[in-house]
Amino acid sequence: MTCEEYSFIGDSPMRRRLTLSEMREFYLSFFEKNGHTRISRYPIIARWRDDIFFTIASISCFQPWVLNQTIDPPANPLVMSQPCLRFNDIDNVGKTGRHLTEFEMMAHHAFNTGDRSVYFKDRTVELCHSLLLELGIKPEEINYLEAEWSGGGNSGPCFEVVVGGVELATLVFMMYEDTPAGKREMEMQVVDTGYGLERFVWLSRGTPNTYEAIFDYLLSELKREIDVEEDEEILSEYSRLAGMMNVESKADLNKLRRGVADRIGISVDKLIEKISPFEDLYAVCDHTRALMFMLNDGGIVPSNVKAGYFARLLVRRALRSLKALDLKTPLRDILSLQIEHFKDDFPELMENRDDILALIDVEEKKYERTIIRGRNIISKLDEGLKKEGRDTISIKDLIHLYDSHGLVPEIVSEFSGLRVEIPDDFYIRVASIHEKVEEGEKAREIDIPEVRETELKFYEDSYVKKFKARVLKKFDGYIILDKTYFYPEGGGQEPDFGKIDSLSVIDVQRVGNVIIHKVRGDLGRIRENDLVECEIDWDRRLQLTQHHTATHIINGAARRILGNHIWQTGAHKSEELGRLDLTHHSRISEGEREEIERLANEVVSEKRKINIGVMDRGRAEKMYGFRIYQGGAVPGKDIRIVDIEGWDVEACGGTHLKNTSEVGRIEIVDTKRIQDGVVRIEFKAGKALERYAEGQKELMERLNIEVPKEDLQKISSTFSVSVEQLPKTIERFRREWKQQVRELKNMEGMLSNLTGERYKFSDRYKELPSGDPVRAYEQLFGEWKSQRKEIKRLKKKIQEILTEKLNERFRSDFIEKKGVRIVKEISVGLDVKNLIEMAKSTVKENSLLIIANKIDKRANILVYSRSRFNAEGIAKDLSKRLGGGAHGNRNLAIGGGSSNRIEKILREFEVENGF
Repeated sequence: MTCEEYSFIGDSPMRRRLTLSEMREFYLSFFEKNGHTRISRYPIIARWRDDIFFTIASISCFQPWVLNQTIDPPANPLVMSQPCLRFNDIDNVGKTGRHLTEFEMMAHHAFNTGDRSVYFKDRTVELCHSLLLELGIKPEEINYLEAEWSGGGNSGPCFEVVVGGVELATLVFMMYEDTPAGKREMEMQVVDTGYGLERFVWLSRGTPNTYEAIFDYLLSELKREIDVEEDEEILSEYSRLAGMMNVESKADLNKLRRGVADRIGISVDKLIEKISPFEDLYAVCDHTRALMFMLNDGGIVPSNVKAGYFARLLVRRALRSLKALDLKTPLRDILSLQIEHFKDDFPELMENRDDILALIDVEEKKYERTIIRGRNIISKLDEGLKKEGRDTISIKDLIHLYDSHGLVPEIVSEFSGLRVEIPDDFYIRVASIHEKVEEGEKAREIDIPEVRETELKFYEDSYVKKFKARVLKKFDGYIILDKTYFYPEGGGQEPDFGKIDSLSVIDVQRVGNVIIHKVRGDLGRIRENDLVECEIDWDRRLQLTQHHTATHIINGAARRILGNHIWQTGAHKSEELGRLDLTHHSRISEGEREEIERLANEVVSEKRKINIGVMDRGRAEKMYGFRIYQGGAVPGKDIRIVDIEGWDVEACGGTHLKNTSEVGRIEIVDTKRIQDGVVRIEFKAGKALERYAEGQKELMERLNIEVPKEDLQKISSTFSVSVEQLPKTIERFRREWKQQVRELKNMEGMLSNLTGERYKFSDRYKELPSGDPVRAYEQLFGEWKSQRKEIKRLKKKIQEILTEKLNERFRSDFIEKKGVRIVKEISVGLDVKNLIEMAKSTVKENSLLIIANKIDKRANILVYSRSRFNAEGIAKDLSKRLGGGAHGNRNLAIGGGSSNRIEKILREFEVENGF
């Protein structure tokens, strides 16, 4: 980090002003002329790795597989310009003049091994120096600062290249692997350089900050829409001084602002007033460009989990800034301008444009709904904190409100009546919580004897049903063979079953390179070194294989129907059901489900060939792209590629068919939203589908309706359950519909008694809906929901009236015993929560409240005491008389029993106890 004032602002040391596109091309061409091979960028989403979400540096593209020499680099030496994403400085974006979340790292890399030495320190510095000279920078203006670099488990010396006070590049010489025992020299020594494209452009233009240099095309549009005075002197001084500081805290920022204010001769408040709009403008420019790359590169939907969390973070920060600016331009329109600007350099943006903008639209609508709900959430929090005697919403509360409800701190501050202190590094804090990639579920650990690795014959021919093999070891109910066609559990596919001689194979697992077979039966009948007859349960294997191939077919169909953001996040293939989890922003509609199913069955009927083969990782990535990693990162030099011709290509280790026609008809039996940003498709094929169809027929007989399959799907969607669950679900809703009508009538009767008014909301529910099944069940569900809503409203109304009544009774209509005011009351239909709220708001010092609350044939007893009388004892006595029990303490107790004799029992209790 440099500590000198920027000297190039208004006085660029470069020969000419360059755009991002021009500077990128200048750099790449320079290194091509100097013996480097230009390679294309990698995705900004690091799909080939399971330890990070995003590509954070150009070297990330080659970790771990190139650096550990599992595969060869795509070229050596190479040059590239790699879009990167980092969130560790997100709160400084827009404020310091140089920080960005998304940036391009121009880089040249050389990979030196014992077999081939390319170049190292001297040549790296020589190339860097020549590049800067060609750009017109004078030698005396170039500074090389020696330092040490470490990251990702590696380290080595480096040079920081500084011109005019700004660090333009870092030249790292990766030589060591960092281990618990200390540094160990790497077998491969790597030239790892990083040249900041945006900083080079900034230097060439000499603008007040990097944002004015790289986002001029967008800022010119946005500035026209806001009424703000642009003072270039202030912006320039601000950036000049920022170059001398490491702005990491609010104290650093305040110090910077004081320094600028003193230099210019204005107050700090006036300075903030002048620069704040620009800080928001710059943040919007940065965040929308970052979103453009994130959403373009696939598999990310703004959500509250994993990589999607960071997309949502950027959207909501950008929306917050637009609100602060009172800028009416929709976020999607700003994204559209970004895409238009970058489309020539990144043509894929136009291909995904509609998908990117649709994702932004959906997320913006979600945020609007969040704001509407936010007032009530924050109001309840305020109320709770006040009861605890707190007058401040803490940082912990702010993080919880953001993570759980999506409420940004500025909205909390606007809606809350309490003091809200927003830390300057709030978004850095929340980002750091979510940056660590969660480890997947660990496989079962089974200790096995030392034995040679198993020949995996199921990859050679997955259609073999019987084979002979030799027993290498047997232990703890397991058998290890020298070779096997039994497929072990993995990749979401359940294991094969079958026979080894007379023993039943009930599980197959992979431990390293050894396959172990769990068997049931007398293991003593088999000895080590025996040649055994093995038979696979072919019906099961075929069914699992059909479901696995169907998974790939449906994945391709979903991507074509729902958009390029579709990415597999999980899958499971059992004998009865296939399950596919996908990134998607909304529930899958009935129309979308039908289209996905139609398209999947088209692929089946087209009899497409399925090609399966093992390929070098680098060649596979180059040929098919990184979409092959649908099931997650795959280890190793060689990867198994399953290619459904012209439809879907994935790295996959499961069993597959030779032709799509062998899958048979595919039917999607259910779709559901399983978490924010993830939907699940459940489907059947083969004999599982035949059994399902038979079950459907029986189901319609049980429901006593004749409807096509599509209508059953619609009815199940109405109730958000699977088709198989419909009979029980419909029965439950009918029962609850009737029960809620009774409950409404009881509460209406009580309200009439309390107010003298007539309530007849229940009159609209004379009989259960009937007629067309789809419409009837939609009406049943709609009426059920309306009933619940009205019951909740009536409970609240009864609670309010009773609370007022109880307050009046404690003033003038009570029984007094031993200096204690005692009130008894009977209510109808209230929840225990209502009763407790009523009690706490009415019972004062030296008072006792007893409430009997009737719900159908049950009764709740609540006793609340702020007196010498023991609430728990009273509640237990009354509940015992009702045939029930009670629990609580001397102040508050809850009990209950039958409601049959409640009035009589209260009178008996009064006679016996005097109240």
